[in-house]
Amino acid sequence: MCIKRISCKMLLQEIYKRAIETVLKNKKEEIKNRIDLINRGEVPEGYKKVHGYIIPKDWQESPLIDMCTKRQEKAGCKKLETLSISAGIGFVNQAEKFGRELSGEQYKNYTVIRTGDFSYNKGNSKKYPQGCIYLLKDREIAAVPNVFNTFRLYDFYNNEYYMFLFSSGYLNKQLFKWINFGVRNDGLLNLYDEDFYKSILPIPSQQEQEKIVKILNCCDKVIELKEKLICEEIKKNINCSRKVLKKLKGDTVEIGEILDYEQPTKYIVKNQYKNKQNEEDIPVLTANKAFIKSYTNEKFGIYDNLPVIIFDDFTVENKYVTFPFKVQSSAMKILKPKNPNINLLFVYKSMQLLKFKANDHKRYYLSEYQYMPINLPDIETQNRTVEILSKIDRKIELLQQELEQYKQLKKSLSQLLLTGIVRTVEVDCEN
Repeated sequence: MCIKRISCKMLLQEIYKRAIETVLKNKKEEIKNRIDLINRGEVPEGYKKVHGYIIPKDWQESPLIDMCTKRQEKAGCKKLETLSISAGIGFVNQAEKFGRELSGEQYKNYTVIRTGDFSYNKGNSKKYPQGCIYLLKDREIAAVPNVFNTFRLYDFYNNEYYMFLFSSGYLNKQLFKWINFGVRNDGLLNLYDEDFYKSILPIPSQQEQEKIVKILNCCDKVIELKEKLICEEIKKNINCSRKVLKKLKGDTVEIGEILDYEQPTKYIVKNQYKNKQNEEDIPVLTANKAFIKSYTNEKFGIYDNLPVIIFDDFTVENKYVTFPFKVQSSAMKILKPKNPNINLLFVYKSMQLLKFKANDHKRYYLSEYQYMPINLPDIETQNRTVEILSKIDRKIELLQQELEQYKQLKKSLSQLLLTGIVRTVEVDCEN
């Protein structure tokens, strides 16, 4: 890695660290008291309460309709790329997202969107239960479904400030009041356009908008660099694992010969957890194989015959799991060794390398995996190999933990800055 690149990373991380330290240390007590007052519904000195929100006195506020122009130009006969919005990602090509164009005859009624325009997708999701708003930045012109609310802020509003504000979920509280939660066949939220546009937004000074954007962009750059570093380490890990496994001597077996699988619909809540452990502490495995904390009273089956490999035919990544978990979906399969002379982690690492064999990152189905051959040495050699490979994995795990910490810090800093609870003069990254 070149010196220039290292210096760039170190500089950005130092700026980010300095900003966070300023907020959490130098102004810690003052800001904590301010937050405590706001949480109690009281208004701190220098602040005001507007439409249920507390913002600095020197900030203005306005309904969205007075800050923008609605985009109402129809696609008509123009041949434009059709876009949809994916929560957590942003604008995506409609054909790439759904595997085909969905516009059909409705295309002529699609709304034309240009660089610098925002669009609100009324579809709810776990991340954005009241819908999500994204700024078009990477295309000059396209077309979006006319059920989206597409608009353009006037020039004296900073697009990136409001992009960060919208993505933080600032409008959720207001939109929730106006959404009719009756059933809609099209999967969209029941929300009138006029209610959406009467949402009240804060308006810091242009200078403060620019400073907030500068700080949050710096945070994003650090996160981006961390993500690239992790990708590089994963590639190194794959190459190193391949070299280690290639040197081993053993029998060639098909994965289906040594692994068995079962569906997770059978599992019931185990009695030993009722007294020994709070079931709320046991993570839930969702349909997309993410582990989340469950706050519901819904009874999930608890699986503790560990370790196992979580596998399904609809995602690229599999998971090696060593802790008890609740099962929410029966879409995936649970892979287990057929006999005690198999180290499951060894097999899991071998399966990972099979996926990267042609560097195609292809999705392999279980029906394909079960016939794939791997080299299986004796159990002692498997155990020793796993110890070596686990040390390599540990470095990536630490980087991923660090990345998650940066993301959480950025999220906290965003909420403080975007609402004025922390002012930019209190987070001076340049000094």
